[in-house]
Amino acid sequence: MKKKGCVCLGAALFMLVPVAGAVADESLFRMPSLKLGVVKFSGNIEASRDGQFSDVPFSSSMAVSPLVTLIQDPVYFSDTSRWGYHTEISGGYFNLDYDDDDHRGFVDGELKGFSVALTPVLFYQWGDRELCHSCKSWRVEAGAGVNYLYADGELNRRNDPKLSFDSSGFGFNAHLGAVANYKQWEIGLRLVVPTKVDDDDVSIEHSLSSVSLGYRF
Repeated sequence: MKKKGCVCLGAALFMLVPVAGAVADESLFRMPSLKLGVVKFSGNIEASRDGQFSDVPFSSSMAVSPLVTLIQDPVYFSDTSRWGYHTEISGGYFNLDYDDDDHRGFVDGELKGFSVALTPVLFYQWGDRELCHSCKSWRVEAGAGVNYLYADGELNRRNDPKLSFDSSGFGFNAHLGAVANYKQWEIGLRLVVPTKVDDDDVSIEHSLSSVSLGYRF
């Protein structure tokens, strides 16, 4: 996992290079737009606790969760370039169930919580550069940044006391994605690199890819 952390850190620093080069003509403090939407997660979160359980998977349920994102207006590297970047702050809620096919001896369990991520995103885009009532565009993107994750969970064994645990902390996050915009609607698919958060004796490894639908204001 240390290697994954180094990879994510290196990617984050790489993403900041074009940002630093653009400071002269575009402020980093651009006013963001607001995106409200819903997201469906796919994948799992693995939880470990010293002396009690290790790498226990919690899988995403069929439910969708609310998503709130602040997205800065994009900056393109030239007037004709399709390459650009933006920065976003995104917060979402998750509620997952214990993967009872894991054969760890647990009867059931639940893991819920939220995460907030600050992510610089490098993209290549086709179509209109701006959002409007007749605009459409699509892009591929790569993002790397830092996220805060809070998770509250429990595991149940047959005839044994319930195991409760919680964890919070910071970790690196990275993703590859594809996004399409039609008017002010946005649909996105993101494949997430695992993020690990260690909090005292509890460790959470977050690896949830997502499909999201949102509306930009």
